[in-house]
Amino acid sequence: MHHNKEVMRSGVATASSGNHALALAYAARKMEVERIQIFLPEGADPAKVEQIRRHGIEPVLEGKNFYESFDIAQSYSAKNGTCYVHSNADPLVIAGQGTIGLEILEDLPDADAIVVPVGGGGLISGIAAAIKKEQSSIAVIGAEPEASPGAYLSLQEGKPCERITLKPSVADGLSGGFSPLPFKIAQPLIKEVVLASEDEIISAMKTFFHQEQLVVEGGASVGLAVLLSQKVDLQDQKVVLVVSGRNIDSKRFLSIIGQKAS
Repeated sequence: MHHNKEVMRSGVATASSGNHALALAYAARKMEVERIQIFLPEGADPAKVEQIRRHGIEPVLEGKNFYESFDIAQSYSAKNGTCYVHSNADPLVIAGQGTIGLEILEDLPDADAIVVPVGGGGLISGIAAAIKKEQSSIAVIGAEPEASPGAYLSLQEGKPCERITLKPSVADGLSGGFSPLPFKIAQPLIKEVVLASEDEIISAMKTFFHQEQLVVEGGASVGLAVLLSQKVDLQDQKVVLVVSGRNIDSKRFLSIIGQKAS
């Protein structure tokens, strides 16, 4: 566990495919942490890079994928004695994400199911822990891209698949495997993890945009993708979709939903 004094003294470091890095940049700036070191994969979404820069932090773009950036960030952290804030395998990060579960219970106590995007598993383990403690009848279902099926494989094999083969995906924010701590928390609590293809994710992004006028990034569209493709049967049930981000470059978004970027 990281204590504030230690964090203030040593600074923080992380690797992320984007959204966690953005959240850390925001929080660390608010706390006036002096050293904030953020590592992103070379292909990170330009919108995420730009937003991190707006907090006055220059992210380091190194590594072909999340794993490479993670290894670089870990060795940086060890060498410099920096507090490493893991994007999903930190009990405090998981607890923070669990507050989403509490908010859902407060606003929508009669929900039958909650569909959560899954990358490293911090979000689903936090939400599942919060929900199941209060209301065990609600089904918690994970949605994940076929390009990065860490949680799906972990549930199949009964052990956390942390390092898996990653393919490029419009859901780049979910790239990576399922970490051991989230796996341990989530495995007994979640009903299933369902995979979405790239076409299904793109189709969900289009639906969010055309029907709800919402710009939703690929990683946050996987829940709607598995619903629309009827890969999960929730007919006539009250379903909550957790939409976990809209940090996507506008040109990239427009080209994905099939419009010409000017």
